[in-house]
Amino acid sequence: MHGSLAQAIEYASYETELYRYANLQVALARPGTAAFRAPISSSPSTPVAAYYWWVFPNLMLNFYPWGLSLNLVEPRGLDRTRIAFRRYVAEGMATEGSAGDALDRVEMEDEAIVQQVQRGVRSRFYRRGRYSPTRERGVHHFHRLVCDFLDRPDH
Repeated sequence: MHGSLAQAIEYASYETELYRYANLQVALARPGTAAFRAPISSSPSTPVAAYYWWVFPNLMLNFYPWGLSLNLVEPRGLDRTRIAFRRYVAEGMATEGSAGDALDRVEMEDEAIVQQVQRGVRSRFYRRGRYSPTRERGVHHFHRLVCDFLDRPDH
């Protein structure tokens, strides 16, 4: 889905770690891509291209070797959402050759993907199905948290 991002990360090794009100997606770097040095204790020892933190309910912190991309998701209605993007590049750091070097293009790809999914969900041909246990752990986690909060008597 993300041609420009796929050039920088090893998608097959993409992992999602779940926490109570957050999840962390770790994208390992392809050879020749700017990356964080892998921690000594980490396995595998492949350098990390990016750490993607999602914090419930609407904050995304995307850490790259050059700095931070911050996304704030703001619901505007049942079928409308606004996403505020901010990019913070550390002084003296270059974005070229890293997972986030084409960030504007990746964000536009994200927008197009979300719009296509929404059109598909509204289609009369759409039928709900199971979440993918390998690729949709974060989405499932988010939906469980929404359900937990909606079930609380104080809401």
